[in-house]
Amino acid sequence: MPRTRSRANTEGKFLNAVIELVAHDGCCALGVNAVAHKAGADKVLIYRYFGNLQGLLLRVAESRQWLPSVDELLDSLKLEVDLPASEVIRPLARLFTHHIRADRATHQILRWRKAEANPLTVHFSEQWRDVWQQLSEHLSTGLDYSARENWKRLMELTALIIEAELCDERVNSGCIDHIANGIVTGRVSQETATTESLFEDQLPTNLL
Repeated sequence: MPRTRSRANTEGKFLNAVIELVAHDGCCALGVNAVAHKAGADKVLIYRYFGNLQGLLLRVAESRQWLPSVDELLDSLKLEVDLPASEVIRPLARLFTHHIRADRATHQILRWRKAEANPLTVHFSEQWRDVWQQLSEHLSTGLDYSARENWKRLMELTALIIEAELCDERVNSGCIDHIANGIVTGRVSQETATTESLFEDQLPTNLL
């Protein structure tokens, strides 16, 4: 029993070490030696507990929710039926940007995913894709096919622009207003949106 508690404690130190290194020194600082030094533990234990650094990154990826949930976002936006999309996108973008900038590790991982595919960045990308997919479904619930497609395109573009800004890339967000023109919210109902989403196309992954 004491050995189990000791292992759990050491594993936790490794997980925290990865997050701290990513947050303060950037993803390039990651390595078995650096993680072991930060955790104050023998690097051999990384191989024993996680298999290798990739296994450790996978555990880190699964250890937390990196992005705000759709419920949290919708609750913060206080949405109503037939609300113009332009009144949704701007506050939504601010919420996303603030959340990511407030967590240095998340911000670094978002940048890292554009340069390297590993268990941590792949898991983050899946969360990123899923949240925009779900937002599109929730905001377009009850609307016709054309309106739902417009919401998908609007979410795709918003995701790209937010990511570009967080990566310090210069972007022109004016096209969002153009696409948002004439689009309104549907019935923002989680239960209905989840059911209807089973019959809708998925967001193109090459755009997210």
